[in-house]
Amino acid sequence: MVLILEFQMKKFLILLFLTTFTLILVSCSDDEDGGEGGDRGEGQACESSFDCPIGYTCDTEKKTCTNGSKNNDGSGDPDGSGNGDGNGDGNGDGTDHSGKQDGDDDPITGSCTPGKKQTCPYQGLPETENVGPCKAAIRTCQEDGTWGKCEGGYEPVNEIGELCDDGIDNDCDGIVDNGRDFDGDGYGACKDCCEIADDCKGFDPAGVYPGAYEMQEDEIDNNCNGEIDEATSCDGSDNALAIGDYPGNAVKLAHAMGICGDQLVSAEISLAGEPVSENIADNSCCTVFCSKSDRMSLTMPYFETDYQTFAAEPKFGNNIDPVEGSKIAILSTGPWNKPTKNAGCAKMDGTYGDMKTSSKVPEDWINLMPGCTIPKSPACGGTVVEDGLTNQCADKTIPSVQDPIMLTLKIKAPMNARAFQFNLFFFSAEYPGTACNPSNYNDFFIALLDSEHNTQYPDDEFQNPYDKNLAKDYKGNFVGVDLAPEGLFMVCSQNDGSNYAANCTQGTTLLQGTGFDTHGAGGTGWLTTRGNVVPGETITLRLALWEQGSVTYGPDHSYDSTVLLDGFRWLPKPAKAGTGQQ
Repeated sequence: MVLILEFQMKKFLILLFLTTFTLILVSCSDDEDGGEGGDRGEGQACESSFDCPIGYTCDTEKKTCTNGSKNNDGSGDPDGSGNGDGNGDGNGDGTDHSGKQDGDDDPITGSCTPGKKQTCPYQGLPETENVGPCKAAIRTCQEDGTWGKCEGGYEPVNEIGELCDDGIDNDCDGIVDNGRDFDGDGYGACKDCCEIADDCKGFDPAGVYPGAYEMQEDEIDNNCNGEIDEATSCDGSDNALAIGDYPGNAVKLAHAMGICGDQLVSAEISLAGEPVSENIADNSCCTVFCSKSDRMSLTMPYFETDYQTFAAEPKFGNNIDPVEGSKIAILSTGPWNKPTKNAGCAKMDGTYGDMKTSSKVPEDWINLMPGCTIPKSPACGGTVVEDGLTNQCADKTIPSVQDPIMLTLKIKAPMNARAFQFNLFFFSAEYPGTACNPSNYNDFFIALLDSEHNTQYPDDEFQNPYDKNLAKDYKGNFVGVDLAPEGLFMVCSQNDGSNYAANCTQGTTLLQGTGFDTHGAGGTGWLTTRGNVVPGETITLRLALWEQGSVTYGPDHSYDSTVLLDGFRWLPKPAKAGTGQQ
């Protein structure tokens, strides 16, 4: 009986051992193969990889976890240091940042110790992590030994609309409520009114930002001030021009033209070139024989209390008002408000217009003119100046001219500008008598532009002139009396008996009170001059006026000419360079 009981007991223990062993094998099989469903992580529903066990990624098309590459090897910190809290993450904060599950050296299974926390992979740009509110999410091991969802993380969000005023650095760039600068103009979306082309009618958004130049007639709020195409002016607060203050007066002339603020880098008044001496019957009147001697030029255009060769005025004559702002810039070869027309004397007394100045013409320009000579306009039998000429004044004397005046402006182009324009109105006592005169009695105005445009944009349809001079029409005729045959002297009398009277379509109203009305003279009316620029570059614009030719007393200082300058503004697109009717 005892033997039977002992046998039965041994049998029971053997069965108990086998049963336990079998259960252990089944359990291990389930852990490794996922039971009847296979791998525990494989096929698990997910929205992102945060929802999958470590070692798995989310197939965003199928919305299920899949066994991908093993990014976490339980080594602790990315550098493998594992120095910290004993969890191998080196952070010492009680949260496992390494991807290793506490109590399980096999991260593929995803099993974990309930209550254990783990940092999820950060999904934003690395440089934004832990900036502002941006941080990685945390997930907690659930009671069944599996990881819960990643929660509490924050990734960068573009700051637009209400997010621009919430006091939070939503895009985690280190600056609160600025918004992302998509167009690279230095202003984020919260300050800028256009970040993409669709926001500004197809225009380049990089040219639309707070403080940008406000273009005219493009129907865009370029400077983001809530107004569209508003005009700007800076000449209203300028004091009157002052005797002896050439630098200050030059700035005031620029303002009168409409060149304002930081755009104006510098302004200078001077002669057209290096002062020269001239052989002249100084302060004398003569008709046949004149006693002449060399007279050295004054070094600056004449500007004293008795006579002034430049001005910034609210009106010219009785009827000519500013194109923009409150003043017009005026340059003249004689007294701006009392032009002379008498070639009998080399005097300065209100009747005769000798301003005692003479200079060379700009050398870089004349070196591009055929034979180093001041050209005649094609309308008067001259030829169009061809491109490519260089060094035309080698071994030649640079031509000199009389009563010259030049305003040199250095101007910084706004980033949204590709061109500019200004208005000019040319008057001359030479009209109509010396138009196309073979002795070249043709008072002359030039506008020389130095810009990198042609180099930077060699394939643009519109290029600046090779000789730099914008003051010529599209047929190559220079601004001066020789424009008359082209019909561009329009402010004059249709009863003057000249060959050009039929072109005087604007009559004589605008001549009234200018001083030119008393001489039977004429003017062009307002013309528009355009040139092209590179955004952000500093251009140089030289505006020069002079007399030329010879009379009995010597070089011609008589029959004055005047040019009005106004309406400077930038243009958003390249334009055909040159001068023509508005």
